[in-house]
Amino acid sequence: MATNISGSVSLTYGTHSHSESFSTTTAALTDANPFNEYAAGSGRAVLTPAALKVGNLTGGNEGLLLIKNDSNFSDLSLDVGTDDGSGDYNIVIPAGLANLISVGPDHAVFVKCNIADTAAGIDSVAASGAIVFDGSGAPSGTAIMTASTAGDYADDLVVEIPTTLTTGTAYELDGVTKKDLLTGTGTTAGYDASTTVDLAYFAQYRYTLTEA
Repeated sequence: MATNISGSVSLTYGTHSHSESFSTTTAALTDANPFNEYAAGSGRAVLTPAALKVGNLTGGNEGLLLIKNDSNFSDLSLDVGTDDGSGDYNIVIPAGLANLISVGPDHAVFVKCNIADTAAGIDSVAASGAIVFDGSGAPSGTAIMTASTAGDYADDLVVEIPTTLTTGTAYELDGVTKKDLLTGTGTTAGYDASTTVDLAYFAQYRYTLTEA
């Protein structure tokens, strides 16, 4: 038997509103195509491209990809062409937005965050999680931050850097609990003006990919 697919897409832009609904079915099951599957999941796209995990999808039909960029600041870039991640990433989903995309059956969908990893110096930090980078600043986005010099926080932290480039907020890996960077443990001090950090940028996403 076939599998039903239905959905709706709505766009509100100021006072303008536009909604569309659609409904279709997959091809009927055959010996060569004994099931119609879907894949769903989430992940973190980094600078190095990676294919979406497709589970038991076997292809054979054009599919629908619904994908949401769950980041607050980093863009999510997609390659849905036949270049296997080496081509143009001509679909960019800004932070907090979603897209519904029709994709072909003969190639994987690759995702990446197009912000290069970098190192940055620190001017000051606060118990509230606030962090001020030095004059060189750091690119706007969301990153995994690790101290590379003074400071006892060798463990990964999440830092969100808005458009100001020089200020941000540090969190535990949950991205919710703010991290006090002033207070160290034992004989080790927290972050200060002599601290440098490594920033590995990412874009958080979640998705559903159908087989038709």
